[in-house]
Amino acid sequence: MSMMSRPGDSPRANARDRSRPSLRRVTMLSAGLLAIAGVVAACSSDDSSADAEPTSADGIRTALVELHSAPGCDCCGGWEEYMTAHGFTVESTEEADLSAFKEARGVPRDAWSCHTAVIDGYTVEGHVPVEAIEDLLTDRPDIDGIALPGMPPGSPGMSGEKAAPFEVLAIDDGTIAIFGEY
Repeated sequence: MSMMSRPGDSPRANARDRSRPSLRRVTMLSAGLLAIAGVVAACSSDDSSADAEPTSADGIRTALVELHSAPGCDCCGGWEEYMTAHGFTVESTEEADLSAFKEARGVPRDAWSCHTAVIDGYTVEGHVPVEAIEDLLTDRPDIDGIALPGMPPGSPGMSGEKAAPFEVLAIDDGTIAIFGEY
């Protein structure tokens, strides 16, 4: 009796077991075939992604963020990093007279924060969460922009903890209304 045989096994039974594929081999072969099929399907798709515009993690078109801030503001840099981490390209400009820029963009004083951005033609005032910006760019409402007034703790780019949902405001013709809670 060989060392590989079990007591009571016949040579004929061992030969039969070796001729059947193991469950592990079948699983590995199936996984490999599925992977190959996925690659072939992706490569033969009629939808060419080479010409598609870049998208953010949530699938909306990524727009250039033109950030305007006061010289040396650290939290504005924090919001810039936050936006970059969410797939946006950010170009920063330090404004000698940020108030004049805000007024030119039609941002009411009670909606002001430490920076103002222009994204795809919309004004985005303050530490607005990316979810609100994605809603703005996806829904494309007929407004001038959105704002998160002040510098709320825990908002993107700000230290501290978020105490409650942020009330983001819609800006239109110098007036404000609620855009949503985020």
